Amino acid sequence: MKLNNEFTVDVPVDDVWNVLLDLERITPCLPGASLTEETGEREYDGAMKVKLGPVTQQYKGTVAIKEADESAHRAVLRADGKDARGQGTASATITSTLHDEGNGSTRVSVETDMQITGRAAQFGQGIQQQVSEKLLGRFADCLEEEIVNGGAASGADVTGAQPSANGASGAGRQGGARQEEDVEALDLGEASRGAILEQIKPAIPLVVGAIALVLVIRLLSGGSSSGDRPVKGRGEFEARLRF
Repeated sequence: MKLNNEFTVDVPVDDVWNVLLDLERITPCLPGASLTEETGEREYDGAMKVKLGPVTQQYKGTVAIKEADESAHRAVLRADGKDARGQGTASATITSTLHDEGNGSTRVSVETDMQITGRAAQFGQGIQQQVSEKLLGRFADCLEEEIVNGGAASGADVTGAQPSANGASGAGRQGGARQEEDVEALDLGEASRGAILEQIKPAIPLVVGAIALVLVIRLLSGGSSSGDRPVKGRGEFEARLRF
């Protein structure tokens, strides 16, 4: 499944490029995500919490920057994970290209080639596209604030560990594990609510019509009762349609 998104931030392209390549710095901008250990150059073990109704799933896996073309401002990131209880998998190749829009602003094009299994796969491509747009909107706001504020959410804050002497983050230490537990899960139901509503809007008149028909039949059947038997059902039937 392929998803395409774009967003614009009021930050120069070179500044955006430098921050996008710093996974520790941008991880707090991704709902439900955390890094647990740096395993190589621009490679990390990480986790992702996803909430769907009353159930919270946790994916554990790896994320790495596979390509980084500074002249073209194009980066390719690969992420692979599986549900901690073995109930699903997720993998994605994410290609981000930065475009200098002038006046100190940057347009970011994101192409995601994604494969998912398990409960999260129940959402069709249309809903997933709209959900990804909503989440990227939040990410763009967070990214712009992060750059403007000069690194408020640094790598040390992501994992709860201080950088080592060579500048690498001690993400695999105990502090990182505590931070992972503190990360709030991405509420997939909340994020997809508007998208689902858009999908069912064409059916709303039919639903309302069906409810009205049932109500009329109920009232008529009560009114046709013989004798002095009181009519039942009037005022006892309440139809509610909530969004």
